[in-house]
Order: sequence, then C-alpha cells, then structure tokens
Amino acid sequence: MPFLKKSNKIEPLRKQWEKQTYKTGLRHAVFNIPGDKYIGEWKTNKKHGKGSLYTRSRTLYEGDWVHNYRHGHGVLSEKQSNDVYKIQYVGEWRNGKKQGHGIYSYSDGSWYQGEWKNGERHGIGLCVLPDGSFYYGQWENDKYHGLGLYVKANGNRYEGEWHCGNKHGHGKFYHLKSGQLQEGVWRDNICVRSNMTDIYFRQSAPEPTNYPIPEISVTDGHQEQQF
Repeated sequence: MPFLKKSNKIEPLRKQWEKQTYKTGLRHAVFNIPGDKYIGEWKTNKKHGKGSLYTRSRTLYEGDWVHNYRHGHGVLSEKQSNDVYKIQYVGEWRNGKKQGHGIYSYSDGSWYQGEWKNGERHGIGLCVLPDGSFYYGQWENDKYHGLGLYVKANGNRYEGEWHCGNKHGHGKFYHLKSGQLQEGVWRDNICVRSNMTDIYFRQSAPEPTNYPIPEISVTDGHQEQQF
C-alpha cells in the first residue's frame, strides 16, 4: 500500500501579491471610490483600532474600529454650512451601531442621554425636547416603554406606565397649574378611569380651582332624615 504524502501546495502569485497590498498598521490617508477618506489603523485590510472616517455625506466619525465596523467608543459629527463640524453622537458603538451609553443631539434641538441598543434608544434614558419638556425613564425600540416620568413645559407631569410611546397602564398626572392630582388607568394615551384629588398646595397653584374637591365619605342610606 503506497504511503500518502502531504502535498506542498504553492500559493498562487495572485494571492501573494494581494497579501502584500493588505493595509496593516497606521495609514495617513486612504480614499475609496465613492470619495470617503479614512485616516487610522488597519489590520488585514480592514479598519481596526483608532481611526477617522470622512464621508461624502459630510459626516465624520472619530474613534474605535473593529473589523471595519465602528466598535467601542466614538464621536459622530456632521459638517455644517460654515464648514464647522457639529457633534451628533458621543458614546459607545457595537458592530457599526450605537449600543451602550451615549448622548445624541437632534437637528430640532432636542437631545437624548442614556442607553442604546442596535442603534435605537433602549433602556434607561433622558430626552429633553426643544420646548423644555422632558421624559426620563425606560425605553424600548426608540419609544417610551415601561416606567417613566414625562414633564411638560408648563410643569404638569405624568408618572407611571408607558407602552410603545403612549401612556398605558397605571399612572398619576399632576395638574400643577390647577393644583390637582389625577390618579388612574390609561389606555393608548386616554385616561379610562381615574380619581381626582386636590394637591395639598392647591391654593398656591398658578390657577387653583374655585372650590376644593370634597372628601369622599360613606353615609348610611337607612339613616332617617330629620326635617
């Protein structure tokens, strides 16, 4: 029986030349066909380590890379009309998407600080809107979901349960302008059952109600009335 010999495969020249052209280590500037520009570290022909990417869509990413993906800590900025870069996002990335803790500034002036998952707000976070109102609490798939507090610009606030961006479940709505507390159950942003009471500082409210809400009491229906 003949002995099987291990074959000595010779790698084609094309493969050898290709390996010689692999980008590994620090490169001052590398351009691609669409016009993007990358300055930073490479590993086996992939962006890996610290680097900056300037894109044709006027965005700049500076931070960590792993196997061609934004991965780790990084800063994403957008070039303005005056050629000044404005920061959009500062925080953690995973496989090219925002994931972990980060701060994002939106074009309408609102901003979010908190947890992210797969590029969406997910976890605990604070979002401040342009009019001064804000939400702090749990998020899921970029929407209010779970327990959270929403404070309106006029000071009125809701604290309780949320579902897919709507007040949904048990909650309390503080009407600070009139000095009343509404506690009950909400369904898709509509209160279906509630109990109204006066807040103890009702008279100090900006626009208090004319008369206080009387306390609920139980009377004996069989008690004889005196005339």
